[in-house]
Amino acid sequence: MKYCLSLLLCLLLTLSWAQKEDVVLQNYAKQISTVQTLQSSFVEEKHLSLLSQPLQSTGTLAFDKSKQKLRWQYQKPFENGFLIEKEKVYRLQGLTKKPVDSAMGRLFMAEMLVWLTLDFDSLQKNYSITVTGSEITFVPYHKEHKVVKKITVWLDSKDPRVVTQVKMEEPSGDFILWKFTNTQLNPSLADEVFQ
Repeated sequence: MKYCLSLLLCLLLTLSWAQKEDVVLQNYAKQISTVQTLQSSFVEEKHLSLLSQPLQSTGTLAFDKSKQKLRWQYQKPFENGFLIEKEKVYRLQGLTKKPVDSAMGRLFMAEMLVWLTLDFDSLQKNYSITVTGSEITFVPYHKEHKVVKKITVWLDSKDPRVVTQVKMEEPSGDFILWKFTNTQLNPSLADEVFQ
């Protein structure tokens, strides 16, 4: 009987904690849904076990939710990136824009839109989600995931609609860290931004 009561208490505490976490995620989702456009600068650091120093790139991104457009533009050390326009994905190299006509490109586009909007309903299908303050951790349900071991997203403590950092860890121990600065929420974005 004592064992059953202990087990029941543990189950109730776990359920209570999970419900609180769901409420926190729903609150974040509600706040993030108010962001229709955003513009930000970023620094990308690739930490590879083969190198003593991380590889660093800088760039900008612009996103328009209603038009389903994203421009992820690296500026240094090279000018390249990608552009998503609804169903189409383009590779950017300098001033050249080349279409990516593949199932992988469409999958990439869909995945980017899920992450940019932090669509928790979609993310919960593939990831275990843990919230600690303004830090959200995503761990794939499939332990043998070949690309991602864990993704951690840090939100601004004053405005949780702003993502300040994202760390994507690989099973090998290598990781990529993106640091976002000068983020503007709901700016007016001219069509030229997505050219």
